[in-house]
Amino acid sequence: MENTNTLGNMNKVIDNIIQSVRSGQDEIFSIYENAKNECERIKLELQLFKDKVVDIIREVEILENEEKKCRNKLFIVSKNFERYSEEDIKNAYQEATDAQVKLILKREEEKNLVKARNELEIRLKKNTELVEKAENYMYKMKSVMDFLVGDLQNVSKQLNLLEDKNQMGINIIKAQEEERRKIVRDIHDGPAQSLASLVLKSEMLEKIMDKDISLLKDEIKEMKNVIRDTLKDVRRIMYDLSPTSLDDLGLIPTIRRIISDITYDRGINIDLIELSNEKIYSPLVNVTVFRIIQESLNNAWKHSKCKNIKIKLDINKTNISAIVEDDGIGFKLSNDIISKNSFGIKFMKERVELLDGKLGIQSKEGQGTKIIFTIPNREVRYEGKD
Repeated sequence: MENTNTLGNMNKVIDNIIQSVRSGQDEIFSIYENAKNECERIKLELQLFKDKVVDIIREVEILENEEKKCRNKLFIVSKNFERYSEEDIKNAYQEATDAQVKLILKREEEKNLVKARNELEIRLKKNTELVEKAENYMYKMKSVMDFLVGDLQNVSKQLNLLEDKNQMGINIIKAQEEERRKIVRDIHDGPAQSLASLVLKSEMLEKIMDKDISLLKDEIKEMKNVIRDTLKDVRRIMYDLSPTSLDDLGLIPTIRRIISDITYDRGINIDLIELSNEKIYSPLVNVTVFRIIQESLNNAWKHSKCKNIKIKLDINKTNISAIVEDDGIGFKLSNDIISKNSFGIKFMKERVELLDGKLGIQSKEGQGTKIIFTIPNREVRYEGKD
């Protein structure tokens, strides 16, 4: 009965996932349609501006000729003033002045039109890129839907075959890591670039201001700061979700990077002591060790009020062992500390135990906290290709 309920809940989860993806598909299509319509509107507006620019260039040429004639006339009258009356000289001067003012105004109008046309061309380019990206996402979402509808609806049958707890746990960890990589790609291609585009648009708004409205400019400036901060946060989240340096550079350089970030942001002194550094045979073990150390460091700077952290890491051919120790305020250990106080500690213990490892915590009030764990250094069963 319990197994039936579990499978029923899983089917509900799958239905919710499919519905969420369909909702996302509809939103992307809406973005695509809006961006496409905006492109068409900008094209029409741009054509009108181009026509106006052509017309005003002609008008400027006519006014330049008229202004030149008036200047020549004024020159002749002024040179031969004895042959002309005072009224003639005054009229010639007034005509030259009027022609010059008209020319200046028309040139300013031409300049503003050309500027507006250029800004419309930039907007058109940005919206065209957005249309292309949205169209690309639509194709990707279709592939995702085909997969979900075609395969995931039968997942409840496959769950009956996964009787081994370790196998299911390892598959879940692998799925989590893959999902993190997917989220990174989606954030990079979507929100990060959209926010960068918003910065450009806000800068463009300042340039096309017809009037000096200081309050509005202050608001725009503040908006740019918020957007830049958000962009920085998005990129930080991307790294937290899936640090590419773990695959590119390895475990130790990636740990040193997060140490550097915490030291810079939080002013905490962190020492990494490498007792040995043999090869880690399993990518799953590699990423798990990184996640445990990352979570231990995050817990330390968030909760312990520490000034110093020491990491001892021993990667030998048999086991990977580590100690993460801080000089913070510590806490009183109790049986319910995991369930009551820290999802992070529970997360670390479950991850380590799924890989046949052990994790322990030592802490006393006023004496800091020590996280100790050991994981076998071996190829993980079921990790190979299906």
